[in-house]
Parts: sequence; structure tokens; C-alpha cells
Amino acid sequence: MFSEDEHVRRLLVEEFSGVADFLLVYIDEAHPSDGWAAPGISSSFDVKKHRNQEDRCAAARQLLKQFSLPPQCQIVADCMDNNANVAYGVSFERVCIVQRQKIAYLGGKGPFFYNLQEVRLWLEQNFRKR
Repeated sequence: MFSEDEHVRRLLVEEFSGVADFLLVYIDEAHPSDGWAAPGISSSFDVKKHRNQEDRCAAARQLLKQFSLPPQCQIVADCMDNNANVAYGVSFERVCIVQRQKIAYLGGKGPFFYNLQEVRLWLEQNFRKR
């Protein structure tokens, strides 16, 4: 069963894949099974702390299977130096829309300031269906 955010992400990808490319960048695991976990939060996504790039890529593939992303959404893994995470200030989840090699939209940091309805509005305003 999909969570509400997963469902909204799936719909965004399916609706706007004709005008936008979607890429999920898997970053450092926030709550590794062999590390710190937020009290009261259980996850069916059981991943140990990444020790090398192969671990991180394996976790990205596991995420792809677990959440069955639409085929229009590609997944890649950040490097072990976390350069994408640092460059975009990700902190768990963040939507970034890039146009002409510049950031056109930078959403709030997830999970608390992550707003997929705001992303939808931006996409609708910039890529109205004709």
C-alpha cells in the first residue's frame, strides 16, 4: 500500500513525464538499521549504514523495488562524499527542479517542509497542458 506522499509522487511523475525528466538521487541512509533510529519510527526499509558505493547502490535498488517508482523516474545514488546531498542541502528529502542548467525551484527540506502540492502547482504553472 502506498503512503499519501508516495501516491502523489507517482501521479506527478506519470502526469508530467511528457514535459519533465524525473530523477531520484538516493543519499546517505537517514535511519540505518545498524545506527540511530528515531524513537517510535519503524521502517520496512531495512538498510545498514553504507560502507562503500556498492552498499549505497544496492540500497538505491532496494528502494526502487520497495516503492515501485514509475518507469519514467530514474534512480541514481549519491557518491560516498555526499556531494549531491551537500550541494542541494537535501537533509532526507527535497525536490529540486532544474531548467536550462539552473535551479528553477527548490522545495523545502523534508520531511517537515517537503510540499508536493507546491511542486504540483509549480509544474502546472510552468507546463500548462495545452
